[in-house]
Amino acid sequence: MSDARFTIHTCPALGEVYYEATHPSGLRVLVCPKDLSAYYATVGVRYGSMDLPDAPSKSRQTYPMGVAHFLEHKLFEKEDGGDADADFAAIGAEVNAFTSYDRTAYLFSCTDRFDEALSHLLRMVSDLTVTDESVSRERDIIAEEIRMNADSPWERCYAEMLRALYHSHRVREEICGSEVSIGRITPAVLRRIFDAFYTPANMVLAVSGRITLEAVMAVLDAHLPATPSPVPPPLRPFGEPFAVAQERVSVRMQAAKPLFCIGIKDGTVPSDAREILRRDLLMTVLCEMLFSRSGDFYSELFESGLVSPGMSYGSSIGRGFGFYALSGEADDPDAVMAAFRAYIDRLHTEGLSEEEFERSRRILYADYVTGFDSTEDIASSLCNYALEGVELFDFLPIVEDMTFAEVRVLFADTFREGQYVLSVVEPQDEYPNEENKEEKEGM
Repeated sequence: MSDARFTIHTCPALGEVYYEATHPSGLRVLVCPKDLSAYYATVGVRYGSMDLPDAPSKSRQTYPMGVAHFLEHKLFEKEDGGDADADFAAIGAEVNAFTSYDRTAYLFSCTDRFDEALSHLLRMVSDLTVTDESVSRERDIIAEEIRMNADSPWERCYAEMLRALYHSHRVREEICGSEVSIGRITPAVLRRIFDAFYTPANMVLAVSGRITLEAVMAVLDAHLPATPSPVPPPLRPFGEPFAVAQERVSVRMQAAKPLFCIGIKDGTVPSDAREILRRDLLMTVLCEMLFSRSGDFYSELFESGLVSPGMSYGSSIGRGFGFYALSGEADDPDAVMAAFRAYIDRLHTEGLSEEEFERSRRILYADYVTGFDSTEDIASSLCNYALEGVELFDFLPIVEDMTFAEVRVLFADTFREGQYVLSVVEPQDEYPNEENKEEKEGM
């Protein structure tokens, strides 16, 4: 094992432990041994769709949207033209990857031959092969993915909500980019971003399974340099007005029924990592209190026939952005929005329920605890928390001392006029006019 100091993180309340070390290359390593059947490992890179540094140009151009997602695709391509999927499949492992607003992650699961799978993963994120031909080929694949997302009513409804919520923050842009923006992505662009951000010092490796920190470090020693890697350039902070950009947006698409997505913008996002985590957990609790399918609001909407079964809800927070989203099917989305406003106004007058607060907090706690029964949940959480600048066990003290008063303040500050967006997808008429209908019938 590398001559590296390690830290033991313990949670006596849950009887859980994980180990942390920094490899000489600068890679942060987190290992949680668990006697479960599957191994799970993920490498997280602090570079996502909204992270666009200034391009090296006197014209002050920025890199095109979609670079992070494009890189994710390209790293599956090997120098010999093969695909990394085949290497993992040959040893019985499954590999995957995803790009989000502020990170890119590469991951695998397996039941044996862990060392080989980890070796494949490390080679995958350490090497980039790009040519004009391969970039052109990948551009066509990603363009098709962009078109598929644009043709999905649910994806479009959510995307339009984000664009209405935010004036300029890049969270309003599609993670994949647009067909125009990916047309500007070249091998040189990919190489510059890869060299700047795909360094061990800008990555986190999290592992869970029947494994030790020593065994993981031994694999790293065989694949990573023994000297510190460069630290990436700083990313610019985001500025965003408190109010939403538009209060209502709509598009017409082929959909069986009208769809709606109500967005609520949180204009006060802290900069400290632990305070962001605290606000994230408070937002999760408040969202459950307001929109639970066992709660008053959903029951009122469903029983009155305003929404179809299965309304979804959630919250999201990151560097410079925070919002709640409430989505579903409804014959009259504007009536749902009116009911939402009336419900929120009533709560401002009558107050939130402390009983609902305690119930929602218990749900949050239970979800966290049951996550330790899955190597996938453990490794994913370890990686996510580390990328956010906090520790996995920071969760418990925050949840234990969060108060009903904090949630009331959060509700009062965020759920108010000027912070709401209604995004609607209206079904496209099969025959937009009678002339077209007659032509169709005459065929």
